[in-house]
Amino acid sequence: MKGLITKLNEIDIDNISNDDLELLLPSFGMNDEKLMQMPPHLSDSYGKGLKFWQYPNQFNEYLKKLSSYEINSYLEIGSRWGGTFIITSEILKLKNKNLKLYACDIISKTDILKEYEEYSEFTYLNKSSFDITKSDVDNQVDLILVDGFHSYEAVKKDFNLSLTLNPKYIVLHDIYSDACPDVVKFWNEIKNDYKHHEFIKQYDNVDGNFLGIGLLEI
Repeated sequence: MKGLITKLNEIDIDNISNDDLELLLPSFGMNDEKLMQMPPHLSDSYGKGLKFWQYPNQFNEYLKKLSSYEINSYLEIGSRWGGTFIITSEILKLKNKNLKLYACDIISKTDILKEYEEYSEFTYLNKSSFDITKSDVDNQVDLILVDGFHSYEAVKKDFNLSLTLNPKYIVLHDIYSDACPDVVKFWNEIKNDYKHHEFIKQYDNVDGNFLGIGLLEI
């Protein structure tokens, strides 16, 4: 973990190119679940390290965009192993060392997140996102990533709850995924109500469209 955190801290996020960041990201270790959705050419990275669950050619542009914003707090709904949470948090901390961090999941804190506590202070909300209250997050959060339950009603509920926390930005995951039609439907219903950005590049060696990150400026 120490080496991975050091590598993240050494990223020059303002000057690294999208292509170079895309090439770098797999070295932090990727999730090895649902491999039919993942590009086979990155197989050496699966099941290792931080186990982040993103396409590097989407995540790179998303992280670069986030780095251009002033963000003082971050909540991730559906943190799973913790890889996306850790990478996003460390990239944001390049600009704000006093960033307040919150991760939420119904599963117990993973070993990856337990180890991350040695390097960063964060609050782990071991509960359903439906039960998050303002008191859990000091009343307000600037950036919220919604990646919890993927039914239409669940993502809608998470989105509406997120709005009560007075965010600057809300992010939905799986907005371009064949595996998550309800999220795709909800995203397409709301995105034009806000200034929004989509990170939906795909890989030619994957059969179908998957993942996708949608960023809303609230």
